Amino acid sequence: MPFISIIIPTYNESKNIQNLLLFFDSLDKSNFEVIISDSPESSDDTKNVVNDYHQIYIKSPKAGRACQMNEGARIAKGDIFCFLHADVLPPKTFIQDIKVALTHEQQFGFFAYKFHPTTTLLNINARFTTKDGLFAGGGDQIHFMTAALFKQMNGYDTQFCIMEDFDFVRRLRKAKKAITIIQNRATVSARKYTNNSYLKVNLLNLMAFFMFTFRTNPGTIKSLYYRFLN
Repeated sequence: MPFISIIIPTYNESKNIQNLLLFFDSLDKSNFEVIISDSPESSDDTKNVVNDYHQIYIKSPKAGRACQMNEGARIAKGDIFCFLHADVLPPKTFIQDIKVALTHEQQFGFFAYKFHPTTTLLNINARFTTKDGLFAGGGDQIHFMTAALFKQMNGYDTQFCIMEDFDFVRRLRKAKKAITIIQNRATVSARKYTNNSYLKVNLLNLMAFFMFTFRTNPGTIKSLYYRFLN
């Protein structure tokens, strides 16, 4: 039976990680391990929260999701790796969903998602996550893959301080690897849209994506993106 390593990069996410760990606590723990890879720049009590739920906590030597996810994968014991953000809640059946989705031919995939709280406009955004298109595989989508594929792809590229998920998918396509999308949707926090606006976030997302497409320096993309985001 495949064993899944769930790797979550965090940066001052103690509140969200508590909700997520409570969710994992309700599942059959014989099927998976949870590794929290915290940023060295975090200043909250994420470590204490993780210890309360008896999960694995590490402090990444370098900040950034790519570095933190790679560091989590370095100590992971699973045959399958699953990477998700601290404010994303998987569906209850996601362990079984992943095991069914991965076969010899299908070694990588992600979950479609919905927003909470949601609106008509956010429902439109969420529909784009159900299909393999131009924007597929980035943002808040849960990546899962065989450990063998992760190693074959040399993990996430740590040159990307942003858009590391899009880069990973771009390299997968170049290597002609199959991608599967699980339609049993994860739930993503809409806090970014609540704290800003639907139009503003979407314009910033488009800006970041097209800068990435034209191979703009990731540091420049990140600087511009967060300059305007609350």
